[in-house]
Amino acid sequence: MEELIRKDNTSLKQIKKEKNMNIKAIALASVIGLSTPAVADITLNSHSASAMPTDFVRPTGAFMDNSENWVVWLKLDEFGNYTYEAQSRKTGATLTLKNASITGNNQRYTYTFRNGSHKYIIAHRPKDPSIIRLTVVNPQGYVILNRLMEKVGNDWDV
Repeated sequence: MEELIRKDNTSLKQIKKEKNMNIKAIALASVIGLSTPAVADITLNSHSASAMPTDFVRPTGAFMDNSENWVVWLKLDEFGNYTYEAQSRKTGATLTLKNASITGNNQRYTYTFRNGSHKYIIAHRPKDPSIIRLTVVNPQGYVILNRLMEKVGNDWDV
């Protein structure tokens, strides 16, 4: 039986093979295309829970210093977003910050939240989960607050 030949000398068998390969390539590309955003989110999004090191637990709950003038809540939601919220117990003023950058090792982690040019740095030692150190650095690089804070609860009713 004689094969059909296209003008460019491609046989019918070759055409079928090319179409089959194209279908496989399209199927593979669509599967990869669907999974790529999830992989990119994990590898590029630094505040994603999946992107975080697995050898530590971020401090969460309500923390207060000895003066009891300020309460700081550290929260981790189901999407891996880590949030700093602080409230003055004298004035009721509040501050909410998100998207901390994380540095450190399994001995001590620091979480740096930014409010404009001010840095709010939470230092945490995993071996002492009920204590954090809050350091606030102004735009000129001077430490304007450095407080040791103890965990006083897990909720907002502090």
